[in-house]
Formats: sequence, structure tokens, C-alpha cells
Amino acid sequence: MRKWYGTRWPVLVGATALGVAVGMLPAAAAPTAASYGADPQLAAVEAYLGRVADSPDALRRFLEEMPKGGDLHHHLGGAVRAESLIGYAARDGKCVDTTTYVVTPGPLPCATGQRPARDALTPGPFRRGVIAAWSMRGFVLPPDGDPQPGHDHFFDTFGKFGEAATGHDADMLAEVARDAAKEHTGYLETLITPEVGPLDQLVDRILPNNPSPDDLAAFHATLLADRQFQALVRQAADDTDRSVRDSRKLLGCDTEAAPKACRVAIRFDYQVLRALDPRHVFAQQILGFELVRHHLGRFVGVNMVQPEDAPVALRDYTLHMRMIDFLKSRSPDVRVSLHAGELVEGLKGVRARDLTFHINEAVDVAGADRIGHGVDLAHERDPRALTARMRQRHVLLEAPLISNAEILRVSGDRHPLRTYLDAGVPVALATDDPGVSRSDLTAVFQQAVTDQQLTVAHLRTFVRASLDHAFIEGAGLWKEQDRYDAFAKPCAHDAPEAHRPPSASCRALLKASPKAAVQWQLEREWSEFEGRYARR
Repeated sequence: MRKWYGTRWPVLVGATALGVAVGMLPAAAAPTAASYGADPQLAAVEAYLGRVADSPDALRRFLEEMPKGGDLHHHLGGAVRAESLIGYAARDGKCVDTTTYVVTPGPLPCATGQRPARDALTPGPFRRGVIAAWSMRGFVLPPDGDPQPGHDHFFDTFGKFGEAATGHDADMLAEVARDAAKEHTGYLETLITPEVGPLDQLVDRILPNNPSPDDLAAFHATLLADRQFQALVRQAADDTDRSVRDSRKLLGCDTEAAPKACRVAIRFDYQVLRALDPRHVFAQQILGFELVRHHLGRFVGVNMVQPEDAPVALRDYTLHMRMIDFLKSRSPDVRVSLHAGELVEGLKGVRARDLTFHINEAVDVAGADRIGHGVDLAHERDPRALTARMRQRHVLLEAPLISNAEILRVSGDRHPLRTYLDAGVPVALATDDPGVSRSDLTAVFQQAVTDQQLTVAHLRTFVRASLDHAFIEGAGLWKEQDRYDAFAKPCAHDAPEAHRPPSASCRALLKASPKAAVQWQLEREWSEFEGRYARR
């Protein structure tokens, strides 16, 4: 579950541009009855935001209470706080190198140059050093604007704390569910990579040669026909199902006093490690596609991770997109989100050419349903045509604003978020690795308000888009994707209000479709939130 990861393009401003961004998902049209859809309270909530926008504490409280829909770009391995990881390592009797802060399996007593992880449970210099090495806490970006130090520190954390997380999937799932519930996030689509080690070993034995584009069909057929590969698919699903069950036990979901965290819907995307040899990358893609295709282990999508600027990731980028295209041709219903355009000038090894095609190929070659980051948009070939295709094909941008600032030093008007909005591209805010970033989804929403000057109308559209574009199974609640003015036919005459139960046809949809159910819950929570803050 490890994650190994400006110039300006003029931003349109003014009423016309804002009308495109917000009006693409009409805020003034009625989802059901005119009184519900018109939402006359929205102006009052916007006014409240205006009053607290310059007060960080008040703004934080307001945004924490805001229903946030789903977090679609969330790495489980980077989502847990360093303090929790220290606890896992201490419980397991592991050791920490006193120079590099890398966790080792032990056993106790620790080797020379190491200390027991339990020593970091006590406040003091050692604990502070571990937390600083395993996260961005206290890290100061250099004043010269160089992105490399922040980028390297961020990605180096995973290799340091990785051993601490081993065997603690259930603990981590329980923690992120609690965090999501606390800040009113109803859905998590988190990224994991089960069975990667055994899969790599299998591939090295039966398919030792790296495939070219002409070899993909033969490689695919050989791997699918292998009994051990099919056993790995089942094992990955079983392990993930077990982690979910164990996390729910930790939360107490089977008790009468089950916490709100038990109501957070969690699904998984299989994350492929893109900095490896092509045979391993393709095999992981195939494993991910098999899990999703057969609806196993709550896997709903496939993604690719590790730094996009890693030498192998840069070298093989087009090959990776062709691999995805091949698999999509065989399994067109499998959903794909891709880290693309997480690049800036100034990163080591990144050439000007590398900034010109990654988002284009993710959209046009791999056929991605969603794009993560998309920061290098201004350098892409014909960015206006690219964003037009994203809008037409309903390709959503996952925007983790905090990690973009920490890793790439991209924020303010150097960030292309408003450009995507002006082009009508659907957007959802996301956390990325909140444990490493020392942040959460509320902090990302706060960044959107203070750094991007976005409104309540924008945020409402974002949270709806997050569930509209979620890969969770089932039919959607809305009649048309990216237009939030009318519900689908079964709920066409319903309003998601606490005092008003849905009709029989709407109840049937909500029972049959996990996706429609989380969307309905968001609409109910948003209606209550809007009504509460309109009176302040």
C-alpha cells in the first residue's frame, strides 16, 4: 500500500467565467420540487462564508461541518498519522534507525544504531524526530521556490514508515473511517496494492521478458491461464475483505451503539506501481482489472502510483498508457483513474517534453475516467482542446490542493484549478496522503476558499461531483451526469428531506444502488447543513 510519487496559463475571471464553472452543474435548477432545487438559502450561506473567510478558526468549523461527499484520491498507506504508525511499530516490537528513522522488523533488542519503536511513544526529541521524518510536520520549504526538497521529503516518508504499517490494514481502515465521519465525508475510495510481492515473483518465473506493445495479448493470455495467478487474485480479494471485516469489529459496527464511522462507505482502487519493470507493471494492471471485473474485494477501479517523475515512470509512460488501453479494450466496464500531470519544471530528470503529453495520453490513449493532479496543464499540447475533451467525456479532475502545494509548490494562480473550472471540467477535491501531509479534507476545502477564492456554490458542486464520478457500484441518483438539476426517474418527484420519506420507486433505487444511496444521503445532509447556516 505504499505510494511512491509553473508557468501560468491565463485564468478567466468575471461573471461569464464563473457562470461556466458553476452553471455547468446548474445551482438554480430544481432537482425535484422548485422550492428544493432553487435553494433560496444558498445566498445566505454564501454570505456566512464571506463573514468567516478571514477567520481561520471559524472558517475551519464551518467547512468541517460541510458534507463533503467522497474522497476519491486517497492512499491508505499515506492516510494514517505518524503517531498511529508509531503505536503499531511499538506494539509489534519493531525498531527504528536513529539516523534514517527507517523502521526495521527487529527483533528486540534492537541492533546497534537503532532504538525500540516504543521509545517514540514518549514525548521528547526521538518522538519528534520520528514524526518529522515520517510526515511533513515542521518541514520548511526553501525560499527559492525549488520543488525538489518538498517532493523528496514527502515521498521518502513511505520508505521510512512502511514496515510499521505492515499487518495493520484493519487498524488503518478503522482510523480513516473515523476521520471521514468526523468531517462529514460519506465515501472513501482508497488505494491499496495487495499481493504485489508474490505477483512479482510469479511473473519473474513464468514471464521473465518485458512485453512490448505487440506482446501484450500473449502476456495477458499466459498470466490469466496460470493457476497461481488466479489464486493470487482470490487471495487479494480475501485479504481485503478480511481487513474490512476486522476494521468494522474494531469500530464496533455490530453493536447497538455503532459509531458514525460505520456508515462511511469504503471501496478500493488497485494501485499499480509505475516505477517498476514493464512486466511487473502490466501484471499488476492485469491483477487490478481482474479484481474489478469480477467484483471482488470491494475493488472498483485501477490507478497507477509512484512518482510520475521517476526515471522508469517517465521512460515508460506511453507504454503504460497503451497497456491500460489494451486492458480497457478487453474489459471496457473497468473504471480507471490515473495520476497524470503531477509534474513541474525544476524536478530532477523532468524535461520540457515530459510536461506536454501526460494528461493528453491518460485521456486519449488510456481512456481514463478520472485524472489525479493534472498540474502541468499549461504545458500540455493544446490545453484548451484537452480540457474540452475532458468536459465532453466527463473526465473528472481529482484536485488534492494540499499535496500539490507541498510536493510541487503549486498554489494560488499557478494552480490550474480555475482553468479546469472555466473549461467546464468536473472537479472533486481530495486529500491524497493526509497522514503524511498532516492535513485532512477540511483543510483542502479551506485551501480552496482561501487560496482559490471558491464559493459555497463551487464546493456544493464539487461534493456532488465526487459521488457522481465515484466508482462505487450501482446506478446514480442524478438524471444526467454533471448536471445536478433533476433526479433519475425513480426519484424524480422526491426530495431528500428528513420529514419526507422517499417514494416506493425511489426506495427501490436506493436499496439496489450503493451509489444512489450515498448520493441521497449527501443531499439530505446538505439540505440540513444549508438550512442551519442560512439562519446564522
